[in-house]
Amino acid sequence: MIQSIMKIGKWVRKNEDSWDLIKDFIQNPNEKGNINKVFEIILKQQEKGFTYEKVNISEFSETRLMKYLYRHGSSRGSDVTPTSKFAGDMKKTFKNKIYKCIGDIEKEKTSIGLTSDEQKIITQINKALSASKKDIIISLQKQLEDIDQKEGSILTLVFIGNGGKQYIGDMELFKKILRHKTKEKYYKQYGKESLGQDQICSVCHENQQEVYGFVNTYNFYTVDKPGFVSGGFKQQNAWKNYPVCYNCAVNLEQGKKYLNENLSFSFYGFKYLLIPKFITGKFVGESMEILEDAFEQKASEILKSGFEKKFRYRLTSAENEIFDLISEQEDYISFDFLFYAEKQAAFNIILQIEDVLPSRLKRLFQIKNHLDEIDIFKKVKTDKNNEAKRLVFNFGILRDFFPLISKKRTYDKNFLELTEKIFSYKPIDYNFVMQAMVRKLRQLFIHNKSTEILCLKGYMLLNFLAELEILSKGGVKMDIKIIDDLKVSFSSEDKTYSEKIERFFSAHGGFFDCASKKVCFLTGILVRYLINIQKKPPVKGGKPLSKAPFEKKLQGLRLNEQLIKKLSFEAQNKLEQYKENYYIKLENIIAQYFVIAGLKWALTNDEISFYFTTGMNLADLFKTKNEEVEDNDGSDE
Repeated sequence: MIQSIMKIGKWVRKNEDSWDLIKDFIQNPNEKGNINKVFEIILKQQEKGFTYEKVNISEFSETRLMKYLYRHGSSRGSDVTPTSKFAGDMKKTFKNKIYKCIGDIEKEKTSIGLTSDEQKIITQINKALSASKKDIIISLQKQLEDIDQKEGSILTLVFIGNGGKQYIGDMELFKKILRHKTKEKYYKQYGKESLGQDQICSVCHENQQEVYGFVNTYNFYTVDKPGFVSGGFKQQNAWKNYPVCYNCAVNLEQGKKYLNENLSFSFYGFKYLLIPKFITGKFVGESMEILEDAFEQKASEILKSGFEKKFRYRLTSAENEIFDLISEQEDYISFDFLFYAEKQAAFNIILQIEDVLPSRLKRLFQIKNHLDEIDIFKKVKTDKNNEAKRLVFNFGILRDFFPLISKKRTYDKNFLELTEKIFSYKPIDYNFVMQAMVRKLRQLFIHNKSTEILCLKGYMLLNFLAELEILSKGGVKMDIKIIDDLKVSFSSEDKTYSEKIERFFSAHGGFFDCASKKVCFLTGILVRYLINIQKKPPVKGGKPLSKAPFEKKLQGLRLNEQLIKKLSFEAQNKLEQYKENYYIKLENIIAQYFVIAGLKWALTNDEISFYFTTGMNLADLFKTKNEEVEDNDGSDE
């Protein structure tokens, strides 16, 4: 991973239109997109020094990053330059960041290497801030009252004089300070220096004049405590653990910056970095240019959508997802997915999915596209207004069954583990997924909510995993026939129950590979027909009942072999009692499958419950024209 980040950073530095070393060091304070305002503390330059003029508020602009010259420093101390993010308390932000930064620079002005004139300027700025500290704080707090508290902001120094208005980034003085302090950070921290001479860099593997011990691209490597340093617990020897030369340190920093700005995505409550890995160095430039084109193409597509339409072809809910674009590339580039969490200054890696090839992503899209066109997923009725809704596959379906419920109970770990297995083509246990799906279906059912959409999502997920050939049962890969579309003729032709059922089981043979599954499914259809009759309005034109009496017999969808047999028998009896048994043909087919299934089914109770529920939710598929006539005259052939 480190090698890939270094190569990206090296490419970025080579491809800057107007390359300037200072660009390697500045950071964007608006990485999270919440910075809108800039509090400009204006100092006026006079013959004898500087005087405080006023606080001005301007709009934050990405085009002024070189002028803001921002670089984060210590969380407990000041930043590297006198530009800082507002931290919730204006007084503390000014004192602990801006004022302290100038004070620290004055203390270190000799070691930094400032000229006598530059040292004089820093001393004058420090005096001006010290003399007007109270007035500045009052002005900042007053200006803050006119700003929406939800808007993020930064504070910076601005100078006016005969040369006009100057930000700190316009002054060579502060550029020199930034260069020195940034380089110094690589080898000087915690009151110690860790610097090796004439040593091999662990990143580029070349002998370098100097290597540093405190290069920490991401905060998962840290030696802030002596106990974290192997080989003697001496922080000054940290360079022996992880020696990095200056050039590689800068490349790593630029690579990290590029990833954060261009290849950082959200994934159902998680953050991840998409890190390109290159098989050989000669493909780095070409691969990065392809990604750059992908960014532009994706931005254009989002703009055309009007930010309203969701892209049905996406695998996630992120609008800037580029999986579909990189899946079209050749396999001379692969990707790592680095899922992480940031807490204070710590960077915690939650999961790393390594070496995902474009061809693997392409396979995911091929399966997704196939399932998206299957008829039963195209028109799903919602439980609110009964309108047709199209189901499309994405990882949100997996998240539905492994959700973040609350702080006390979460399925985050399961969700990420399954995500990693899908991208890596590793086996996923069929019973584990089935259990999760039925658990959610039961929750909906006992709260009298429709299970149709979630049930079909579960069936889509099973088919996706099966077609990917990673679904296993008892440690053995399940060889499941690919689901087939029923075609328009299924519903348009005047077919009998037998013909429709045979056609359905043929198209869906992968998951209906035994008579016991078919019995559960068909019993679910029969029970749905009975429930529909029981929910009919008692008065013509009235509202249908919200719950049918027979639903109590479904045991909250905690079903087993004995209950399925009992439900089938009792449903037929009820239909006879109502004198509305138009489903004798269906009942005969169920009876035949009961005989074939025999005793002691090789199904778990979760499977029995799932297939029964699927039958209930697909019951409308099997209505025929003859049945509609029978519904009207109450007869059966």
